[in-house]
Amino acid sequence: MKKIFFSILTLLLLFTACQDLGDNKPLLSNKKEKQPIIIVNKNRHLNIAAFWLNSVNKADDLILNEKEITRFNNDTIYRKKTVTNFSDINKRYAASWVKETILKSFYGMKSKTSYYLSDSKIPSKFFKDIKEELNLNELRKSNVTTRYALTVNYSNQKIIPTEFELLKKKNQIHFDRNQNSALDIATPLAILHTSKDGFWHYGIGPTSSGWVRSKDIAFGERDEIMDYLSSKKFVITTSAKNPLMIQGQYHDYLRMGVRLPMLMTIDDMTMILVPSRGEDGNLIVSNATIDSANVHEGYLAYTPRTILTQAFKFLNAPYGWGGMYGEQDCSKFLQEVYATTGVRLPRNSTSQSNIGEDKIELKDISKSSKEQFLRNSALSGATILHLKGHIVLYLGEYKGESYIIHTVWGASSKHFALGRTAVTSVNFNNYLNKIDRLTNITLE
Repeated sequence: MKKIFFSILTLLLLFTACQDLGDNKPLLSNKKEKQPIIIVNKNRHLNIAAFWLNSVNKADDLILNEKEITRFNNDTIYRKKTVTNFSDINKRYAASWVKETILKSFYGMKSKTSYYLSDSKIPSKFFKDIKEELNLNELRKSNVTTRYALTVNYSNQKIIPTEFELLKKKNQIHFDRNQNSALDIATPLAILHTSKDGFWHYGIGPTSSGWVRSKDIAFGERDEIMDYLSSKKFVITTSAKNPLMIQGQYHDYLRMGVRLPMLMTIDDMTMILVPSRGEDGNLIVSNATIDSANVHEGYLAYTPRTILTQAFKFLNAPYGWGGMYGEQDCSKFLQEVYATTGVRLPRNSTSQSNIGEDKIELKDISKSSKEQFLRNSALSGATILHLKGHIVLYLGEYKGESYIIHTVWGASSKHFALGRTAVTSVNFNNYLNKIDRLTNITLE
């Protein structure tokens, strides 16, 4: 009997050990050649939000209430100045400032790109022609009068006015350095300049500035757009992709965290207002419908459960640099998730890590010290971690190791790019050693 008992015990221990082995490492073979990561986590439970929420105390308690979120956002807008309120847009801007801003972006792009998507070298004539297209002669007057607009389609925002994909190095086809951001429908813009051919407009958006195609925006009066943006009855999109229907036909999709004025709910559809472009380029506000399952009336509560639930809706979604392919990169992923609660995050990872006051600098300290800070100071659903060129959302601790969810490119000398949203240990690609800041999205 003892023999049978010990045999069963040995098998159980072996099974448990096999389950535990390498939970934190992507599944790769022992061959020396680089290979793709198909399975990121051997433990399948790590890929479910409920697994992490199980160990969160008071997962439904508010991290910040509505008034506190307003205070937090105001700090980001007015003190950190990394998000712009449409209501604060100036009626006029100095033409010299507009010109300087456009030229700075132009020369930055010229200095850091060398190849087209085809891998052919970008000729100097290309940038000479683009500079001509910037239409800088029109900025000789003292002031520029602001024009106001809303995007009417999913719009790629460019650093210089061209659809050409410009690469830093050969074969970097997924990194168009001219892709500044991507704007969902109903993004407000302050238009300050127009290209020589009239096909592009340069403007200030909520979290980034750049060039958008004329066909993708509609001009309106400031008060008209303000009324649209500040509608008291509104929905927020809550799925990773939300199909928008106009007159019963598919029009486009919205990413997560887009706010739209709400009219009514009919059966399983919600009627909303969306901007469209008239023949003269002016703003027309039209009715549209969206599946009620994909929206929430008002903002979601800012709780650990909300943030983790929303974040895991992106699991395995493709990586999209600056919104390429209609997807998201590391910072846009966080921006979309937190937008569902009304928390407004800046566009890039460094700015995101600088929000608020509850921050810990982790640069140049030991890995064991970083682990201790994560253990004692990181909050599931409210902590983001920054490393050079990347930002991630903290999930929690499992078997003494911290885990994160992030939209990541993640190539290394051992494996090809992960290229998607994934749950990984902080030791993936030696991240723990590279993490330089812990930021809690809370009030101090």
